[in-house]
Amino acid sequence: MIRLVDSVNDPGKGRNSEDRIGCDPRRGLAWVIDGATDVCATRLFPDAPTDAFWFAEQTDRLLRHTGGGTPLDMAAALIQGLREAVERQTESPVSAIPPGDMPSAALTVTRWNRASGTLSFGGFPDCTTLVRRPGADAIAIPKPVSDKDEQAQARRLLSDGSDINATLRRQRARMNRPDGYWVLSVHAEAVVGLNTHETSAEPGTRVLLCTDGFYRLVEMYGLYDDDGLFQAAEREGLASLIGRLRGFEADAADDIPFGRFKTSDDAAALLVELT
Repeated sequence: MIRLVDSVNDPGKGRNSEDRIGCDPRRGLAWVIDGATDVCATRLFPDAPTDAFWFAEQTDRLLRHTGGGTPLDMAAALIQGLREAVERQTESPVSAIPPGDMPSAALTVTRWNRASGTLSFGGFPDCTTLVRRPGADAIAIPKPVSDKDEQAQARRLLSDGSDINATLRRQRARMNRPDGYWVLSVHAEAVVGLNTHETSAEPGTRVLLCTDGFYRLVEMYGLYDDDGLFQAAEREGLASLIGRLRGFEADAADDIPFGRFKTSDDAAALLVELT
């Protein structure tokens, strides 16, 4: 069992949030999802606010009904469910979708097994998970290091006045390929790119899962280190941290110095305790 301590899902300025958070206390599950912002040439799901919104919503719904098993088992079932949902909605096979328009999302799922005393994780970049055992500092669950400096790329493209959507579509056409990057989408082969980790844990351990928009507090703005962020979340609450985050996201003129494509990104976080 797990206990929900706090949660927040705050949309970027003028947006519908494309992040999702979820918790199933009985199954010991918690997750965060970050839909990849639309750069598609043609909308796949025009009845939804955005394609990213639709894909994140479907992912969240499927996770609430996905069975047990290892993180790899869950990822395989989730990807198959997403493939079927996309084909139903578009009324065509996913092979008809241009590669650069394929929907995708970042994801982290954690599961607590009290009987074995293990905490398992499975994820696709780029969400962050912090764990704090009783009496110890918070530590980040390891995740793959990207070979691409996204902030440097944003600075360059914004400074050059490049067609950002076209550039990102070309990059996304390489998703879930050996010469590209791994991400949650509709490709069965993506399972081999799932980042998994398992660690021992005890009741009273707390876990903070967050999307990259929330983790800007650490990674982009340097306002906290991992333990400092965890302490602030417990002391001040997640909504208060959103207020501090948005204080750095009021002026689009700062986009180039910070290296951000979006002045104000969706930000979601979930704090749970193992019981």
